[in-house]
Amino acid sequence: MGERPRERPGDPKGFWRRHIAECGRSGLSYAEYCRRRDLSESAFGYWRKKLSAESEGKSEFIELKVRTGDPLGIEITLRNQIRVVVHSDIDKASLLRLIEVLEAR
Repeated sequence: MGERPRERPGDPKGFWRRHIAECGRSGLSYAEYCRRRDLSESAFGYWRKKLSAESEGKSEFIELKVRTGDPLGIEITLRNQIRVVVHSDIDKASLLRLIEVLEAR
């Protein structure tokens, strides 16, 4: 009854790609991000999975360097020439989320 009208995206892929990337930058959980933006959490999850599956195979890693003795650790260069340096003790989930956000750009 008190539900606000939802924004109707003209470009659903672009709409959800932007929200997924913004959610990643926000530091909020998916549920909290959707709640604050009045987005359907199930639609968010659907598009996150769909866009991730579409991008699989499209973003190849060009180079991975593990520099021993370097406190920064791992340098990753994505196919779109974005370079990222992360600490060597980054956990797998955080690294995958970072890559997902960068691929959405």
